[in-house]
This record gives sequence, structure tokens and C-alpha cells, in this order.
Amino acid sequence: MGGGIDLMAALKTGRRLDDVIHLGALPNRTCINECGDDIVVGAGVTHDALARSAVLRRAYPRLAESWAKLANNRIRIKGTIAGNLMAGNASYDFLIVAIAADAQIEFMTSRLSAGSVAAARRAELGPADLITRITLPGSGCLALVVQLEWKPIVAFALSFRRGQDGVVARLAVGAGFASVALSQVGLKHSVFDSSSPETASDLAEALCAPLPPPLTDWRAGSDYRRNLLKVLVRREIEQIRLTGPNHAD
Repeated sequence: MGGGIDLMAALKTGRRLDDVIHLGALPNRTCINECGDDIVVGAGVTHDALARSAVLRRAYPRLAESWAKLANNRIRIKGTIAGNLMAGNASYDFLIVAIAADAQIEFMTSRLSAGSVAAARRAELGPADLITRITLPGSGCLALVVQLEWKPIVAFALSFRRGQDGVVARLAVGAGFASVALSQVGLKHSVFDSSSPETASDLAEALCAPLPPPLTDWRAGSDYRRNLLKVLVRREIEQIRLTGPNHAD
């Protein structure tokens, strides 16, 4: 038990437990620190603490801004970042952020050995593995935005990162899909170059085309979700071009 949000929900559905282990004794579980060029987020950091972190705000200003509006006060104050990842729920939001940011998830196995896995491979964590911290790359991030306003129809995180071979755009989509989906595209021109022949619509199409079909349910159909996603991604790219790269880069 970290914040207890998912545990309480499980108990309300009738789940019975023999033991509950509180994770309060984990070292540095509530810390957010800079480690070289990276930002290390402890497993017990709450959503509220993440949104208020000056360290995070410098490197990921749009993420901090969006996270301050996440869910409701009870979830923001009690829910933890690691709990959000461990739940494996496609409608939860930090996994899409971690994937878009190309973060690393560090964990401890039941035999107390340490391990690390890319956020995009979160599904490889076993049921007995315990997340200890999440490392977000602090350098090279030109922009990262999170679109949560259209949940539960669709939600996504979009990043532009400087890599060895130029800039890479990464789109991670959660709500509205059966599982978290990732798409990435290498850019031929700078996303901030107004003279680039690649329009925001072109880039949105390139990012959305490889994704699997969205869900069809009582909230929205698959075609509607796909078209809405393209529109929202295009708008975010247009806004990124207007505001320019992160001031911390």
C-alpha cells in the first residue's frame, strides 16, 4: 500500500486480503531530485507533489501545469506516481507521460535485486516487482505536453526530444484504447521551423496512422476517437510551435 487509492477500490469490490504492507519505509520514496541531467521521481511521490515540484517545472513546464488539474483533490493528495504505473490501467495517465518522455522505471524484485526497464516495456514487470523510482530524462526534451481534457474519450502525451540523429516526436495514447499505444516519428526539419514543409497536420497524421484502432463503446466510436485524436495532436503541435522549446533546454 502506497497511497491506497487502488487498494481501497479493490476492497470495495469485495476483494479479500491476508496482508497489507505499507511502503512508507522505502528510502527517498517521496523525493524529486536532479541527478546529473535526469530527474529522479521517488515511488511515493504524490500527484500533487509532482505538480508543485520546482525541479519538474523547470524541465517539463507543460507537464507540471497539466498535472495540477489531474483528477480530484483526494487522488492528487494521496495517489502516488508508482501506484499509477503499477495499476496497469490504460485509463491512468502517468504511463503515457513516462513513455512519451522515454523514462526508465527502476524496481526491486522479490529477491531484493534491482532492475530497470524502459517505460514502454512496463508490461514486463512481474506481479512481485516493486517500483522504487522513475527517471525522467532532463536534457534533450524540447517539449512535452499532456492532453487529458477529453478523457475518457481519449488522452495522450506528446514529446519532442533531441536524439543522436535529430529530433524524434513520440506520441503515447492511453484512454480510448484497449492498452497504451506508442508511435514515434523522426523529423526531417525542426518542429519550431515555421518554414518547414511539414505542417502540423502532416505530422499529426504521421504520428496517428501507425496506432491500433481505438475502442468503440457507448462513449464514442473508433472512427470518432481516431479523428478527434488527430485534431487534438495537430492543435498541440501548433501550440508547441508558437510557444517554442522548453526554456530549460
